[in-house]
Amino acid sequence: MDRRHLLFTAAAAPMWSAAAKYSYKLRYAPRIGMIDEPVTRQMEIIAENGFKGFEYNGLPKHSFAEIEQFRKKMDELKLSMGTLVVNRGGWKPSAMVDKQFHAEFLADVKKAVEIHKIIGNDVATVCSGLGVENLSHTQQTTNCIDVLRRAGDLCAETKMALVLEPLNVRVDHAGYFVVFSDHGAEIIANANHPNVKLLFDIYHQQISEGNVINHIKKHYSLIGYFQTGDVPGRKEPGTGEVNWSNVFKAIHGLGYQGLIGMEHGLSQPGMPGLMKCFDEYRKADNWTV
Repeated sequence: MDRRHLLFTAAAAPMWSAAAKYSYKLRYAPRIGMIDEPVTRQMEIIAENGFKGFEYNGLPKHSFAEIEQFRKKMDELKLSMGTLVVNRGGWKPSAMVDKQFHAEFLADVKKAVEIHKIIGNDVATVCSGLGVENLSHTQQTTNCIDVLRRAGDLCAETKMALVLEPLNVRVDHAGYFVVFSDHGAEIIANANHPNVKLLFDIYHQQISEGNVINHIKKHYSLIGYFQTGDVPGRKEPGTGEVNWSNVFKAIHGLGYQGLIGMEHGLSQPGMPGLMKCFDEYRKADNWTV
């Protein structure tokens, strides 16, 4: 066998880590975009390393034809999909807080429903957007509740839940309206729709309020999805201050069956960094029941 053939064989081989042989207690979902590879190759790497799902915030930017190809690969690999971001402008534009923005937001929800019919994602992230100065906090909250009810109705014939995400304003998202889990839970409880839930992003809530395990327990009945990211830095577990084994054990103890989105960066770039990340999840998941 010549050197060229050896190099090709090595490049085509699966990228295995210790995590590939590990059976995870929770359903962690790596984020598409952690490494610079085609989407379908990233899905293969995720499956090769023992994960059963993934998330992809940027999915709505693809054509429906591309999304259909992703679904074929998902079925081939027996992968599930977590979340995508519904809002076309992400978190920055005002979306729910003022009724003048509701038509555009609901159009985004309708597109997310069409995508869901192809890809079969469990949840879809919705953002309140920036607060506005001309309305009171109470009125903005009421507007969020009202539009989420309407958005939930658009999803009523699907298996997809819209999950409202509180974001931190101290580090990443200045001016964002829904920051604390209590406020997000208030909105979800008053929307009172089976297709509308709370997204509890542990990275954001550790920055905004701390005490994450108690907040998770307090609002668990309203939570539809979790995301991760260590603090500071928003990298994989083991790079910051969060005791991930304790957090994951608490989530597992509550009976959570959904995916947990790994919405963060890597402390090291490329494939070596991704393998390190996967191994850190194995370590954090390996608690004693």
